[in-house]
Amino acid sequence: MIASHPSPQLRLWARFWRLPALTVARFTLKSYVKSGWILLDIVLIWLFYATFFLEFGGDVSYFFATTNMCMSGLTLLSTIIIIRRAMQARVYLPLARLSSRSAYIRGIILATGILRIPQIFLMLLLCGGYHTHIPIFGITGATIGSILAGLLGQLLIMAIIGALTTILSTPIATRYIQMLFLCWLIIILYPNTNPLLAPFFTLLKLPLLPLIACYNLSLTGIGWYELLMLILAVGYSVGLTMLADFWLSRRDLIFY
Repeated sequence: MIASHPSPQLRLWARFWRLPALTVARFTLKSYVKSGWILLDIVLIWLFYATFFLEFGGDVSYFFATTNMCMSGLTLLSTIIIIRRAMQARVYLPLARLSSRSAYIRGIILATGILRIPQIFLMLLLCGGYHTHIPIFGITGATIGSILAGLLGQLLIMAIIGALTTILSTPIATRYIQMLFLCWLIIILYPNTNPLLAPFFTLLKLPLLPLIACYNLSLTGIGWYELLMLILAVGYSVGLTMLADFWLSRRDLIFY
């Protein structure tokens, strides 16, 4: 009997599936699901729906403004849980089998991003059950284009929040970096009324422009400016991942 050999496409897919970062992401998500924490995500999503959409289906603006707020908070919470579980002493063994720490941190950030996809689609599915006579997902005034654009913007925001939460966690970021980010956050949230300091505050808020564009994407659509901001938002995710890789490679690992 002649043994059959897998096709080049299958071999290519097998090599891709076994990439170190993707393998770490798969096992991170598998551990998160098996631990039962995924049930907390589902319960919180249902609570968000019951609180904000059960009595009022809303239009496109209301849907994405509300879900961006809710899902950003959920992203922050679930990413913290993933990081706390991933940065434990038991991780020394799998780290020893990897050629570098890069694959591990990239896999964790990839896992936090992948987890957002079913979460936002579950919220969309729940809201689609309201006012079923409305053609698009049960959301007043929605079109396929506005929904897809809004989902793209929302997923990018959630991916950036997940990557930022990861990079600011221990043992990746130092205490000084965490304090510096907190100071920047306080400054940009502070309502400035001093005209002399207005240019300074405006300059510090420039990094938020891609996030603001993603936030409004369901209403503005994708033009040249929005496309540029989307590219910058993707660059944020990639840059934060590379920075996390760099910082982690220079730190002495002391896990919980």
